[in-house]
Amino acid sequence: KMKKIFFIITFVCLLAPVYGQYMTHSIEHEFHKVGVFNPQWEVERTLNPKKYEHITAYFREEAAKIIFSAVKEKRVKIYDERKRELNVDTVAKAIIDFEKRISGQTIAKDSIWDYIVPFVGAFQFEEFVNYTYQDIALEKKVKAYCPYIVRYREFNGEKNDSVQMPLFWLFPEESKDSLNWFHIPDTVISVHQLRYPNQMPFATNLFSLVKENKIKVYKPDGEDFTTFKQIEDLFVVKNEYVFYDEETEQEVTKSAYSDIVPEDLIAIRIGECWDLNKETLEIRKEIQYYLPLYQYDSERFGQLGIRIYNKKYRKQN
Repeated sequence: KMKKIFFIITFVCLLAPVYGQYMTHSIEHEFHKVGVFNPQWEVERTLNPKKYEHITAYFREEAAKIIFSAVKEKRVKIYDERKRELNVDTVAKAIIDFEKRISGQTIAKDSIWDYIVPFVGAFQFEEFVNYTYQDIALEKKVKAYCPYIVRYREFNGEKNDSVQMPLFWLFPEESKDSLNWFHIPDTVISVHQLRYPNQMPFATNLFSLVKENKIKVYKPDGEDFTTFKQIEDLFVVKNEYVFYDEETEQEVTKSAYSDIVPEDLIAIRIGECWDLNKETLEIRKEIQYYLPLYQYDSERFGQLGIRIYNKKYRKQN
């Protein structure tokens, strides 16, 4: 009997750390499409990170040149979305047909890759995202990605109309080379939908740490809050309703208040920087900060109004 009790206690002790570790984070397999061409910047030289992602032209084009050079020289293999290997000439022909259809121009096969460099405006990523609950930190590991040609037909500040073409998928091997990297210093901004119930502990602890003033947060632009009450007020939504008062025969405006709860968080807006390995074409991402987004009606989501720096950057801010 004592041996049986000892076995049970030993088993529980061995299992507890594993179970505790599981409960401290979730690793999600996610697909994210990120635009890196900001039409508002290119047209008006103004940045609107609430609406558009951005990498400045030099870094965007240099990254495209590095990728296309490796593809043309067949130093890497390229695939379709079902991971069937593609021939470089087949992709080149598809690009020529796309340009003929969209712009009416016939591009020579030997110049097609140089021609499309400025039009690489988006990337689709297959990646693993680690959501750590206790310190509400985020980490990413890119498994594969696909560059897109993006051709804008119209942009007027409110509406943009584009035609896009996925080029090929890359499944780069993890590189041990610490020197041959191309660093993109721009902060790339994108929105990630949260998955429930997986992200519920993450959202719950985020609310707890912020509302109990256990983690320093900032305004969306990175500026400091002057008082803690400014932060507290962000967790309350004010809605105004107009109705007709029959007694006074006038329209009256009344306000209703409701608390934002963890279940209302539906997404996060992430700011991250990228590094591209020039040989393997591996992309490494480092998340600098994120902004929680909440659901406040059936059609739109709003910015909670706080910026949370990722763990590595918290002591610097």
